[in-house]
Amino acid sequence: MIRGRKSPVVHVLAYRKRQGDDIQLTVTPDPLDMTQFPKGPHIITWRLDTKGFRFPFPEEGPAIEFTSPGAKETFLDMKVSECGRRVTVLDKNRDGLAFAYNVHVLEEETKLRAFLDPVIGNNTP
Repeated sequence: MIRGRKSPVVHVLAYRKRQGDDIQLTVTPDPLDMTQFPKGPHIITWRLDTKGFRFPFPEEGPAIEFTSPGAKETFLDMKVSECGRRVTVLDKNRDGLAFAYNVHVLEEETKLRAFLDPVIGNNTP
């Protein structure tokens, strides 16, 4: 968290409707509307709220993968917590653009991977 600033949190749920079904993911909020926060940098936290799943560690592939042009200059310092249940990223939040990204999770028991592609909308300059 950046001192004196409210930090956005994205909640991630992973589940199967029935045994053998594909893994489903949801994120809340989607899109993440950064216009409700002051301009300037923020730490965004993705919190996995479902037991039995975790975010991949860096050696296993990306946990959060930004796919829009310019994302490498806007989103920095990705960190996955030791238990794999939380990811943090620094968002410079200064360009007024919307960025697509993928959230990746692994099912701990099977090591199967699932992903979802939500959006972050930054403040307008």
